[in-house]
Amino acid sequence: MVNMSTEITAMTEDSRVAVLREKYIVRILLLITALTYVGTIRFDFVHDDFPVIVNNPFLRAWHYAPQYFVSSLWKQMAPSAVANYYRPIFLIFLRMNYALFAVRPLGWHLFAIGLHLLVTWLTYLVVRKMTGQFTTAWLTALIFGVHPIHHEVVAWVSGTPDSLFAVFFLLAFWAYLQSLEGSKGLWMSLSCALYALALLSKETAIVLPALVFVHAWIGYRPPENESSPGYGGRFLRAMTYAVWFLPVALLYLLARDKVLSGLGHSLESVSPLAWLSTLPSILLFYVKHWFLPFGFSEYYDLFYQPKLNFGHVIFPALILIGLGAAAWISRKRLGTKAVDNAAAWIVIPLLPALDTFVFWHNELVHDRYFYVPSIGAALLIALIIERAAETRLGLFGQPTHVVVAGLALAVLLASFTGWTVYFWRSDYALFTRAHQIAPLNENAMNNLSMELMGRGDIEGARALLETGYQKDPTDFHFPLNLGRLYYGRGEYQKAESYMLEAKQLAPELADPYLFLGQIELRQHRVKEAQENLRLAVNLNPYSAQNHTIYGIVLASNGDCVNADQQFEAALALEPGDALTQRQMSRCRAALSPSTLPATKPGQL
Repeated sequence: MVNMSTEITAMTEDSRVAVLREKYIVRILLLITALTYVGTIRFDFVHDDFPVIVNNPFLRAWHYAPQYFVSSLWKQMAPSAVANYYRPIFLIFLRMNYALFAVRPLGWHLFAIGLHLLVTWLTYLVVRKMTGQFTTAWLTALIFGVHPIHHEVVAWVSGTPDSLFAVFFLLAFWAYLQSLEGSKGLWMSLSCALYALALLSKETAIVLPALVFVHAWIGYRPPENESSPGYGGRFLRAMTYAVWFLPVALLYLLARDKVLSGLGHSLESVSPLAWLSTLPSILLFYVKHWFLPFGFSEYYDLFYQPKLNFGHVIFPALILIGLGAAAWISRKRLGTKAVDNAAAWIVIPLLPALDTFVFWHNELVHDRYFYVPSIGAALLIALIIERAAETRLGLFGQPTHVVVAGLALAVLLASFTGWTVYFWRSDYALFTRAHQIAPLNENAMNNLSMELMGRGDIEGARALLETGYQKDPTDFHFPLNLGRLYYGRGEYQKAESYMLEAKQLAPELADPYLFLGQIELRQHRVKEAQENLRLAVNLNPYSAQNHTIYGIVLASNGDCVNADQQFEAALALEPGDALTQRQMSRCRAALSPSTLPATKPGQL
């Protein structure tokens, strides 16, 4: 009895040590991940951060929050344009951050790092429960955490929808895994609630039921009385879990259809053959960026292939087939179920990104689209490392070769990541890098030209815009920005010609009308200017700048009553704006007391 008691005590002590060791290893991998991205806290806002955060009037107060659920993500920029993004929970998180940090980039970047750390930790939890292996779990999380393919999601504040939805997505899947051990109703109800939050954070979460179905199919254990594989029973068991999510998905799709006037809108006219011909290049792009993690950018020169060819279609397809065959051959050695789950986590979360019809032709790929799929890729690499040699416990209670290989790989990837994210430090660095990597990409040309204009390099900007304009005259950005350039140079006839072209290409956008109004003012064509500015306000009533400029024109034309209304609208969107307040004061000074609007105490 004494010996048995001693053995039980020893086993208890060993388990406590093991648990403590696991906690320290997980903390170390999270620390390594945090250190990899800590340099981003010095970065400024860049690119879409300005329209989404800095200049977004709907983030200024909580009373706008209900509107997040009945409007698109880009409502403040182009309320009349076709929209494909319905992300109210993401907007809620932006509002929370704005309340905490306003327009100070430091807090926003800390938030982005914190989200990525949370996803890394949840990756560990999900893989730990899915495989039952601690070594596989921490190694997967470490590789995921430091891989440079996540540069967009962590270094760019506007890239955080991917990490935000991943938090809810992983929690929903973890709750489903918990339901396999008991209390199915409770855990699956929680999983469905988290699934709803994931969907309202980013639309790509829609694939969770498919991932649950595949996991339940892979993990199916037939009853003892079944001598055959029992595919019917396997299908029914998998469906009993997947169907839980279908009502949530249906309600989401109904809401999305109502708000966006459709489930999705094609932005390009592309034939199914062109899409199919381009698919191998898209898939190989993500494989290449995962296994050869360098040459990253915000934009890439990957475009639709109108017909079959060897370099962009057949050759990439052959490489993908070869990689698939290698993974299939290695299934038994690496663990059949683990490899199948890794493949499912790569393929299924990537499926929404393959619906390129809802993307512009110059944005078919982005590294952020591989954020959640990279969990599966990291699991596959972890399995390869773990099975590379005979398991012998050595360092920290873990196989020596796994610890050494894992840390060496982490240091290498973290070094690549630290170098990669550096171009996110400013708009100029970001767009210069984008143009270097993707010299044919129209977005890279336009964005860099605007930066060059801001730096006074007018000729450099003009050369880029003229090149892009000749390459793709249907892209409204080129005539719009050429119009801006010539307006700045005082060449109003040229500026007007380009702006009229931009208006014809994008009649639903306010910017061409706004600039036309300013150009016409310079030419003393007040009535025409007033009409174009009125149209700009109607097309985008959520721009304080539009209201202010229109108000100034109305006031200069002696219409201070209507001008005052425009200034009021501008200050409602941008409280405390000094220019608008000065113009309002001048306008009200010119009005007689009887024509002044009712003023609240403390209000101008």
